[in-house]
Amino acid sequence: MLVPRTDHLPARPSWACLVCAQPWPCADAKAELAAQYARFPSGLAIYMASTMYDAVEDLTARGAPTPADLYERFLSWVS
Repeated sequence: MLVPRTDHLPARPSWACLVCAQPWPCADAKAELAAQYARFPSGLAIYMASTMYDAVEDLTARGAPTPADLYERFLSWVS
């Protein structure tokens, strides 16, 4: 699997972008990841599913409910 190369990485445990402070993955991260994984779309899906799992763990660690938008943020845009 390719190791993602982008400056737009998540700040854990908030899952905001380190560069633009938007919810991660931000638009720039999505564009850069999609371009990087263009030849390996299944790799992108696996990577994003695993990061979504990490986000669920971080965002619910203190008893908060799972954010309803995580599927949209992490997986709905992956083709």
